Amino acid sequence: MKRPSGHPSAVGDVLGRLLQRVDPEQQLRVYRVWTFWNDEVGDLIARRAQPARFRDGVLFVTVASHSWMQELHFMKDDIRDRLNARLGADLVHDIFFISGSVESEPEVAQPAAAAPIPTEPLIALPPIADLGLAEAFTRVMRARSKRLAPPRVSRRHTKKPR
Repeated sequence: MKRPSGHPSAVGDVLGRLLQRVDPEQQLRVYRVWTFWNDEVGDLIARRAQPARFRDGVLFVTVASHSWMQELHFMKDDIRDRLNARLGADLVHDIFFISGSVESEPEVAQPAAAAPIPTEPLIALPPIADLGLAEAFTRVMRARSKRLAPPRVSRRHTKKPR
């Protein structure tokens, strides 16, 4: 395609105009989530949850276990906001977690010298009167301390010398 000045158009310009005609609401941009999901949710979550499909503003995420599904449900709004910020538009309106098999890289055995998991909370919280809310914050703080702790050595992945 040529510009009015007679010079050829850049391929990116032509593709951009074509994409605007095919996808005026720019819904196809949401599929970039697959490229940065691991960066936004972190390795711990990425090993247990991966995006599966997107439909009508809802991102469907496959989760390896029901306990992780429950934990991610509490973080759903934060994850959605971070994904939309990275996309530069509010394209993900909701996240729906589904149980299933998650393909991930196998865990690599780490050296045995691992630091202990901290038992004290990382952030001092004021007393919370609502017991349900207090329990939710406690679970989030525990999950965060586990996430920050060095990985444990799995005996399954280590070989004994013969």
